[in-house]
Amino acid sequence: MNKISKYLLAGIVAFGMTACADLDLNPLSEGSSENWYHDETEIEMSLNDLWRPDFFPIDAIFWDDDLLNRNGSNPITLGTVTSQWGDASTRWTSLYKSIARATKVIDALDNGVAAGISESKINQYKGEAYFMIGFAYGELTAYYGDCVLNKGMTLDEAYVATRSPKSEVLAYAYECLDKAAEYLPDSYKVQQRPTKGAALGFKARFALFHEDWQTALDAADKCMQLGVYSLHDNYREMFIANSSPEFMFYFKGDLTLKKGYGFMTNVRDFVIRNVGGHCNQSPSLELLCSYTCTDGLPIDQSPLYNPKDPFANRDPRLAMTIQPFKTKYSSDYAEYEASKKDGTFPEKYPDYITLGYEFNPSPYANKVYEVATGNMVVNTDSKASNQHSAYNGLIIRKFVKDEWKDFNNHGLVADNCYPYLRYAEVLMTYIEAKNELGQCTQEDLDKTINLLRERAYRGTGITYPRVEVASQTALRKIIRMDRRSEFALEGIRYRDLLRWRIAEKSHNKSMYYLSRAWSNSANWNGLTGSESNIELSQDFMTLLKNWDEGNYPIGGVPTIDENGLPDLSPMETAGYITTFYKMSFDAKKNYLWPIPANDILVNSNLTQNDGY
Repeated sequence: MNKISKYLLAGIVAFGMTACADLDLNPLSEGSSENWYHDETEIEMSLNDLWRPDFFPIDAIFWDDDLLNRNGSNPITLGTVTSQWGDASTRWTSLYKSIARATKVIDALDNGVAAGISESKINQYKGEAYFMIGFAYGELTAYYGDCVLNKGMTLDEAYVATRSPKSEVLAYAYECLDKAAEYLPDSYKVQQRPTKGAALGFKARFALFHEDWQTALDAADKCMQLGVYSLHDNYREMFIANSSPEFMFYFKGDLTLKKGYGFMTNVRDFVIRNVGGHCNQSPSLELLCSYTCTDGLPIDQSPLYNPKDPFANRDPRLAMTIQPFKTKYSSDYAEYEASKKDGTFPEKYPDYITLGYEFNPSPYANKVYEVATGNMVVNTDSKASNQHSAYNGLIIRKFVKDEWKDFNNHGLVADNCYPYLRYAEVLMTYIEAKNELGQCTQEDLDKTINLLRERAYRGTGITYPRVEVASQTALRKIIRMDRRSEFALEGIRYRDLLRWRIAEKSHNKSMYYLSRAWSNSANWNGLTGSESNIELSQDFMTLLKNWDEGNYPIGGVPTIDENGLPDLSPMETAGYITTFYKMSFDAKKNYLWPIPANDILVNSNLTQNDGY
């Protein structure tokens, strides 16, 4: 029996239904639907088990252009996705499994099979079931296009089912999410469950993906009118908080259970080597260049941008996302260095400390400040002392909190909240839809994108650059750049690149890093020429020269195109950076994922997406 048939029609009841249960897709290990869904306990158990990432897929951040993955490329960035690709198969199957279970719940409630349930509970359960169906079909249309739509197929019909047009499936997803919004409460006081706002938020997300601007606008507006959600007061603190009025749907990690979500299933790959991390997943140089300056202009237009000090005069979200560091061209560089000698460094420069150590990727910095002792210790996060330091000189700051340094005691995971849907996305959906409809007013800007900018600049003493009404084209670029800045490393970027149809630009170019050269000794004294205690290679001397001349890590000013994409190729020509791997994207096929090959083998009526 093919997987679609199994989950279109079978009643799914996995053993051990808990929030941290593993997804078991083997129907032989599941109870029969004939013996389930008969009372409130069974229905609630079935629904409870759906609220985990197995049924809410998280796009990997190394699929997009915001991250340099030192472990290498992957089928998405290489453009080598096939119908045997595991992610495509797992996502397809798990979404259909959630649809099957939710459909069984609705059938039981509608047909009176489940007895003794109060009207309020029936409404809640129906709302949650419709929420799951609407979300699942929305996901399926976004990644696979046309897909099988089940509204009561028999088993025999499922064996010969064909794919319904995407528009029909999407309309049904909207219908289900509308019903969910009708049944669900505004909020819950204790545990997270689907709410009215989450249903509207996901409807807005899917409508925006398919350029259904008016539907996206209406759903976002209804969500905003609820008055339930608000922006977290501080952008950086939001990502290390245990809860937030901004989180509409999220997953909370648990150190006791050693459970993390998204990329926080293995934070060792992201933390500094000075605490034992691998530091092999780094924010990309493209992301570094994508943040505007404090005047709101891209770096290729702003007179405030100093390529020799790339963190200066930038949108504060940059230094809250990528760990900042000083260059010798920073205006207070001498004071910065002196503070490490007189012991005032932690007090004066806390933003330059991560997990108890100064972060300094300078190829001269063979030692860094250790907060616990006040001493200068070997810097394993610089090419001055370690070959495997951050390959492009960058590490993440967003989400990082002190507990990350104890990753070995927690199964490598972090317990951060993973914000699967937050209110900021609803605001950005609203303003993008307004702009694409040609209806954008200053009032619209002030209640959406300008609220996010104001929040980013809050407490900095800098007046935020207010976005003002401009042409549709100009606002489109601003909106796209701000989305990248606001949602970096949250698993949203890849989906944005697909829906904007610009992945053929973002994913047909090089991902850059610095030369692999290093001092060749953890005991290098940090000096050159006759004063150096070891002989330095010419390639490493080039790195030192680039640092001395202010061309580290990128040098120069890349141009930023109409979509906010920077062109770093001139920096490679100048010798400041080099290609690590080249991405590839075939616009004729890669905007959709393939239908899993195993399902097509069983049901020949299932057509494959073009190119696969």
